[in-house]
Amino acid sequence: MSKRILSRACAAVLIVGVMFVGGCKNADTENTSLQTEETDTKAQAETAGETQYPLTITDDLGNEVVIEEEPKRVISLSPANTETLFALGAEDQIVGRTDYCNYPEEASEVPSVGSYSSPNTELIISMDADVIFASDYMDDSIRSQVENAGAKVIIFAANDMESVESDILTAGQVLNRNDKAKEITDNMEKEMTDLREILSANTEEKSAFIDLGDYYSAGEGSLLGNMLEDIGVRNIAADTGEAWPQLSVETIIEADPDVYISLYTSPEELKQVPGLSSLDCIQNDQIIYYDGLSPEADLIQRAGPRLAEGTRLLAEQIYPELFS
Repeated sequence: MSKRILSRACAAVLIVGVMFVGGCKNADTENTSLQTEETDTKAQAETAGETQYPLTITDDLGNEVVIEEEPKRVISLSPANTETLFALGAEDQIVGRTDYCNYPEEASEVPSVGSYSSPNTELIISMDADVIFASDYMDDSIRSQVENAGAKVIIFAANDMESVESDILTAGQVLNRNDKAKEITDNMEKEMTDLREILSANTEEKSAFIDLGDYYSAGEGSLLGNMLEDIGVRNIAADTGEAWPQLSVETIIEADPDVYISLYTSPEELKQVPGLSSLDCIQNDQIIYYDGLSPEADLIQRAGPRLAEGTRLLAEQIYPELFS
């Protein structure tokens, strides 16, 4: 898979929100112990006012991290984490971010450490951060080096709304910003409740194919895959049992999706693809196209505080009749 294609296929985590290099790592949605730990962390953060240090948290990869005192300097190694930190009001504590951390606009003022799968390790160490918020694209050797230099590393790898909210609450707990974290997640829950109420009027389920490039798609266990499920859309890639499957043109044609969601190929290009051009959704312009580097693509791919907003955006595009 090329780097550009991979940037679409690894959503969210950063998808990411948007992922640009590195290998896709499939979150284990069957890991009961991690789900329980997420729930415990969420419950603790919701009831906490002031964080009591030392604090022990368990990140999304099951790593136990001890925070000895309230962090003063933090680095974000994913766009989604950067959005979370700014939403928490911790912008003055952020000393480093990745090249792709472009929201909010003020994030551009923070020094960059490079990409978040292969950042500049020496630069990170020189920033003397107390905590590094990373994604599961962080190389293990880089993690070891920065931990040996004294930084605590917390990995966030959320793949659905619940785990995104749990990560926000965890970040709030680590930074002693519990009230703000709860305010953010409460607002996200309200947005989702309002959206579900609108979608409850839907009487006909639509199907969709998400094209991340070269017909790689977002399947079961992926952030985008779970988003489709949340808004009542049948994902034609869900039956593959993979988070990031590559479908053949023949499989897509056979599935005959009602909507074609592309984060890579433009509608004009799709209409030139033999076979695909015969699909009703292509002929009838039922194509949702977000350039992979667009603000809209960021909204639906980043596992951060704007995920509910991104979910509504996608729902409005797929079921416009419900929002008129």
